Amino acid sequence: MALFGLLLVAAGPTLDPVVAQRGDQSLTASQVRALIASADPETRKRLQGSQEALGGLIRDTFLQRAVLAAVDQAKWDQKPEIAALLRRTRETALIQSFLAAQAPVPAGYPSDAELQAAYEKAKPQLMQPRQYNLAQAYITAAPGAAQEQARRKLVGLQKDVTAGRLSWDAAAKRAGAQTTELGWVADNRLQQAARDAASGLLEGQVSAPVCTAGGCSALKLLGTRPAGPAPLADVRGDLVRALRQAKQQSGEQAYAGALLAKQPVRINEIELSHLTSP
Repeated sequence: MALFGLLLVAAGPTLDPVVAQRGDQSLTASQVRALIASADPETRKRLQGSQEALGGLIRDTFLQRAVLAAVDQAKWDQKPEIAALLRRTRETALIQSFLAAQAPVPAGYPSDAELQAAYEKAKPQLMQPRQYNLAQAYITAAPGAAQEQARRKLVGLQKDVTAGRLSWDAAAKRAGAQTTELGWVADNRLQQAARDAASGLLEGQVSAPVCTAGGCSALKLLGTRPAGPAPLADVRGDLVRALRQAKQQSGEQAYAGALLAKQPVRINEIELSHLTSP
């Protein structure tokens, strides 16, 4: 009897709890994991890191099920025009997947030399405005006396940092300002007042306060990039994808052209004209 009990424990089913339910339909934990695994890498990462995003996927899955049930009930796929549409869609998917398989792009494409050559050619389309690497010290304050007080505190911050009396962080703490690094910001993305303040700074300098309706900021310039083409490192991913896509399309077209060349298409131009005449 003890052995039977042990066997029951060893052979018992693995629990697969229900995560969501709609009527008599449910999604278990293993089914949700399968949905996550079937997503593209970027979406998968977002789903694994966000309960809200994962909940949205679950709701969309139940919505698809509900619509498909309504489709079956209406026998929608049996309508002649819908059947023709499904047939064309299936044929298109088959053709696309088959052609893609006939012209696989090598894993190592493009090489560094090919990527560099493509980058040099694309430079005119990769122009960027001047960029600033900025840190910000911010004090929330409504217009009026509170904002004037915030402005004075940030003037003090600017003087303390400029004179070397305090570090940026220490001066911000003394002024009661919140600090954050804005990172690289394009010139045309800054408000005019902030752009004017940043453009007059040397690296390491702190601007005079810039005030808007919500409060006042002091900007510290950490670095600048002149206007010009985006660095290769910034566009590498997009450029690699574009080159691989172009090579894929070129290979597919070459295969399709060779296929037609074996038995060329002959068109009766006279009969064709009858079909195109007004």
